[in-house]
Amino acid sequence: MFLAGSVDVSIIIVNYNTFKLTCSCIDSIIRFTKDIEYEIILVDNASSECSPNLFTEKFQSIKLIANPENSGFAKGNNLGIEMAKGSVVLLLNSDVVLTENSVAKCFEVLKSNDKIGVVTCMLKFPDGTIQKQCQPLPSVFLAIVELFRIHKLIPQPQRGKMMGGVFFDHKTSIYCDSVWGAFFMFPAKVLERFENRKLPEDFFMYAEDLMWCYRIRKMGYRIYYDADTSVIHYLGASSSVSILKLKHLNEYRFIKKYYGLLYAKTLVLIRALLYFTNSRHTYASEIAKIYLSLFFKGKVD
Repeated sequence: MFLAGSVDVSIIIVNYNTFKLTCSCIDSIIRFTKDIEYEIILVDNASSECSPNLFTEKFQSIKLIANPENSGFAKGNNLGIEMAKGSVVLLLNSDVVLTENSVAKCFEVLKSNDKIGVVTCMLKFPDGTIQKQCQPLPSVFLAIVELFRIHKLIPQPQRGKMMGGVFFDHKTSIYCDSVWGAFFMFPAKVLERFENRKLPEDFFMYAEDLMWCYRIRKMGYRIYYDADTSVIHYLGASSSVSILKLKHLNEYRFIKKYYGLLYAKTLVLIRALLYFTNSRHTYASEIAKIYLSLFFKGKVD
């Protein structure tokens, strides 16, 4: 599975106007990553904040790709993948900071099990709160389960295993359906199954990680969430209504492409009902309206 003598892990970071965050990310990699051979490939997506050469002045060992245009998250990562020499690739968000040797620990997970196609670790807010990143693939059944709160009848330890990773506390390791792209590690050989050895670039940003997990699972691999190591993820202001619209639109486009129009319409209608009855979610009414717009118009206003 892994080529002897090659770089163990190619760490790819896409930067867009986040110089300080990205520097913190790179610094934490250098500080905490041990016992493996790794390379850091930084893709700057035409940032206007400062010259990308400032990164190589500060970190002389990294490889810099100065993209002349902002190509988005997926395309930016694919630019880094073209240069990668590692037997394993780690896509790492620029707003992630390591606090321990998480890269080597997850690398060992992949080495130990050739059935795993993606491994991620626990993501935490700076205050230590766990981010619940494991999600099921789109499912009308699970949407109905959530709508009628049936999952609350299932004990907490069993919820994640039974439902693709959703409805559990993220304190234990688990196989799940999909994970976020913030810390997304996979064997480079997986790329051989994609056209031109590139991850799908259907979306500029948001929902691409869902598509990647779906496609990798279709290859026969499993997605693994490793709760035994963690990183800090400075999850940005991703709860604005405009970003929520883009996220849910891309997810709808994904569902329609791989599950069909009828399935997509049914699912967003059930989810609209779910959020109309969920008063605890800050943006519940806005999300419900987004789903209704997708149901009636196939787009968001």
